[in-house]
Formats: sequence, C-alpha cells, structure tokens
Amino acid sequence: MNNFKKTQLVSVTKLVVLTLTMVFASCSSNNEDDVVKEQSITAANFKSYTSYSDNGYTNIQFGDVTNNSYVPIIKVENYNAAYNYSIVIKGDYLENEYKVALTFDKVNNSGDTILKFDNAEFDAVPDTYQAYILEEDSNTEVFINNVPNQGERTYYVYDADHSEYLYNLTFKKSRTDFTRPTSIYKNEDIYVGFSQGFSQDLKLEMVAYDTDLNALGRVDIHNVSTSYTNKFYGTDLTFITKSGNYIFQVEGTPITAGSSNTIKKSTYKTMTVNIN
Repeated sequence: MNNFKKTQLVSVTKLVVLTLTMVFASCSSNNEDDVVKEQSITAANFKSYTSYSDNGYTNIQFGDVTNNSYVPIIKVENYNAAYNYSIVIKGDYLENEYKVALTFDKVNNSGDTILKFDNAEFDAVPDTYQAYILEEDSNTEVFINNVPNQGERTYYVYDADHSEYLYNLTFKKSRTDFTRPTSIYKNEDIYVGFSQGFSQDLKLEMVAYDTDLNALGRVDIHNVSTSYTNKFYGTDLTFITKSGNYIFQVEGTPITAGSSNTIKKSTYKTMTVNIN
C-alpha cells in the first residue's frame, strides 16, 4: 500500500516537472516569436498614380472607380523575402488607420523590387490619407514617398470605392483656373472641383468645420456652366465671423425619395477664409 502511494507520488512529481518543462519550452518558443528582428527595408515609393492636379498634388485612388484602371505599384529598397509586410494608410483629418497585407509582385527590368496589395481589401471612409509600409518582423514603419517624377508634390491617397465616397474636394481660383487659391473670401463666389459621375441625383452642400472638426454650418452648392466646376457663395458663410483656417467637405443627399443613392461625402480640405 505504501509502495503504491510512493509510486503515485513519484509519478505526480514527474508530471509536475514535465509540465514545468513544457511551460518553459512554450515560453521560450513564444519569446522567440516575439523577438523584434533587424530592420531590412530602408525606403519605399509609389511608382504609379491616378492623376495629378493643378492644385499642386498627386491623386492616388485605391479602388476600381469610374474610368480608373489604376494599379498601385510600390517600389521598396532592401526587401527581405523572409519578412512580412503591410501597407498602412493614416487619415489626415479623421486619423483613422487601415492596414492591408503586401505581397511580393516582381523584380522589374530596372532591378526594382515591386510589392502589391488588393485594392478591394481597403474600406476607408472619405478622407485623404498618407501611406506607410510596415515591416512586421522588425516593427519598422517606412513612409511611402510620392512617385519620383512628381517632385515635391504632396500626394493624397483615398478609397474611391467606399460606399460614402463622393469625390476628392478641390478649390479653384476661378471657373476655368484649377490652381488652388491661398485663401477664399466671404465677399466672393468660391469655386470648387466637381465630378458629375459621382454627383448625379444628389443635392450638394458645403459643410464648414472649425479646425477641431466641429461642424459650424452648411451652404448650398450651385452649378456653373463650366465642366468639372461648382460654386458656393462666400456671403452664405454667415456662421464664420473671424478670418482663419477652416475645414470644408462636400456632402450630397439624395434628391429623389427612395433613390438608390445614399449620403455621399467628399474628402476634407483646409482653407483660409478672409472675412474682409
């Protein structure tokens, strides 16, 4: 009887030792998985874009939008095939972040390593975004620079397939001049870019916010005879009483009851308003 108890106790002791050994081994394995590896990637840039604007920036649309066959091409330097990579986009105004896996595409004729991702994986609310590559294994984030031939232009990424997306908001100096004005005036007509394809059967309004994105008010947007241009009246901005920077966004609501359209929103843009 005593011998049985002793044998049983030994067996239990062995089990405890075995369990502890397994725990240590598991911890060791987990620690190895959690080790941050040496950084490999050193730089990245887009190799393609949707269009560039007279407003001084480059458009990079994610999504299979109207008349857009854009394929995102990203060149990276010092790619490590043993590492995992993602593309991260960060909102300029709403500060939302979205992440999608990047995979190896090819080494092109110039010897550049090209990575790709699936446009459809993004579902980013209307905003302008900046893009980064996350090297998962080294926990390194590298900003994706603009297409080299775009010089010092800023680029804006946006998800044109999102259900609320209207179009990218642009301010214009006049009906025919797409140059972005340095400021807008309350005593003048204010011209903005317009996309008919995205705006059909919608009542368009310009929503104004302070720099903390608190809504101040909204005004009607009016059609003009020039293509790709609409306007609103500076005199309608009665809720803006001080000169300064304000954030604007176009919002479209369905004109027809029961329309298949839903509320649509443009990207945001900051403009200086002069009340004099």
